[in-house]
Amino acid sequence: MAIRKLAAVSIAAAVMLGTSGCNFTSPVASMEQYAPSDGSQIDLENVKARNFIYVAGEEFGGLFGTLVNPSLEAQTVRIQYTDATLAEKKSISVNLLPGGVLDIGYNGTAPLLVDLGSTPGAMVSIYLNEGSNSGRELNIPVLDATLPEYQPLVDALNSTVPASAE
Repeated sequence: MAIRKLAAVSIAAAVMLGTSGCNFTSPVASMEQYAPSDGSQIDLENVKARNFIYVAGEEFGGLFGTLVNPSLEAQTVRIQYTDATLAEKKSISVNLLPGGVLDIGYNGTAPLLVDLGSTPGAMVSIYLNEGSNSGRELNIPVLDATLPEYQPLVDALNSTVPASAE
């Protein structure tokens, strides 16, 4: 009788270990970091770039994204790109306060009106430099109002007056 009980307990333990063993060897998918958006992200030394996209409007395009400075010191970030019309490299510098967040085109701020000259569905490259560190390439998607969730961004882009038109 004791042998049967021992066999039953052994079989039950083997079944439990066999069915739950995957949790010991498989990584938990919810623990993997990813960009929960259609945009691209990159981490520089101190600054984090989040949800960067390029939106193609009716007349011109705009760069949207967020820069986050979690450090305790002010940071300067330079956004470098190649102007498609002029075929020359350009850069825009922004200053971030310690612990600061800079929205570009989100939350009521204006997008950066730049001409990256690409069609929706393609990817374009920009470079982000933090301080005197070397730049890192960021491939960002080109979007338009084909999907209704991007219509507000296209509307914001079309309502922004380019600096040369003022």
